[in-house]
Amino acid sequence: MENFADLYSDYLISSSSYTTSMGMASLLSIKHDKITRELSKGNYDSNFLCKQAKVYVQEMTQSKDIITLSFDDSIGEKRYTDESELNCWHFDHVFGRSVKGVNFLTALVEVGGMRLPCGVEFVKKDLWDTDLKTGKKKRKSGTTKNELFRKMLRECYGKFRFDYVLADSWYSSVENMNCCKKEL
Repeated sequence: MENFADLYSDYLISSSSYTTSMGMASLLSIKHDKITRELSKGNYDSNFLCKQAKVYVQEMTQSKDIITLSFDDSIGEKRYTDESELNCWHFDHVFGRSVKGVNFLTALVEVGGMRLPCGVEFVKKDLWDTDLKTGKKKRKSGTTKNELFRKMLRECYGKFRFDYVLADSWYSSVENMNCCKKEL
């Protein structure tokens, strides 16, 4: 598929609901396996997203309006996919239980009612730990969500101007607040 990255980016930007390879495949009248194969060829991380959105974010942040940078974490449930360091069990506060899926943190810049994603980091549970109560081995991330938050905040600060940082209370630690204060 030529220019798959552009096609995939356009699909994500134009979608107003949950995005899946099945949804993209039905939209393009192709098999979803083809979408999955193409996705596995690339590295669609924060650097990819920043490259795609860079021109638009730079234009938006030249505004004299108030610019907010908001962070939120989500879990894309993938219950039928094999477990790995990326697709594994995460506690979902919405359901009050662990769900199997991909946990990720996103950054979104907003100016004058326009919103654009400007960063994404995936929570990878790359370490194994033994639960002291049950004795069972569990996956654990070598990098906390708060560390990812600070990393993304610093990256955004180096790329564009913003006036406020918005996030869930989960990110309200003293260390995170000091990082926000320093970067603003």
